[in-house]
Amino acid sequence: MNDERGRVRVVYDCVVFLQGLIKESGPGAECLELFEDGIIELFISEGVLNEIGDVLTRPDLQHKFPLLTQERAEELLGGLRERATFLESVPAEFSYDRDPKDEMYVNLALAAGAAYLVSRDNDLLDLMRETDAGNDFRRRFPSLMILNPVAFLREMQSKGKRARR
Repeated sequence: MNDERGRVRVVYDCVVFLQGLIKESGPGAECLELFEDGIIELFISEGVLNEIGDVLTRPDLQHKFPLLTQERAEELLGGLRERATFLESVPAEFSYDRDPKDEMYVNLALAAGAAYLVSRDNDLLDLMRETDAGNDFRRRFPSLMILNPVAFLREMQSKGKRARR
């Protein structure tokens, strides 16, 4: 689904944000550029924002990845608060016994009417595979695609939507 300005509605999981900050280029950084350039409408919720904040400010990760500084994490979080579309109320439409922590991302995407949930999490990506759980998910929620960042960027490119380089 698109918003009134033709932007694609998207939810990123926490790892996309992390990868976007730990490398200056690559799929994660390109996904963040799509948001920064206003090409997509990115949705967040309080739970997602809290998880992003928790992960990006972990001292062990900041030590391991020199580009992941407190300042860059705060800048990203501030940009999300200012420019992402915040949903205060996210109904629990989907439950996932395999990984309950992933439910908040799927439920946010469903509440937002998002076309894409972008993730590197195999528990989420498996919902698009030919399995009983995947077939049930796609039958129940046919308008939501869960893609890894590379596949998402390919999809955006096929729609003529690209980030600056």
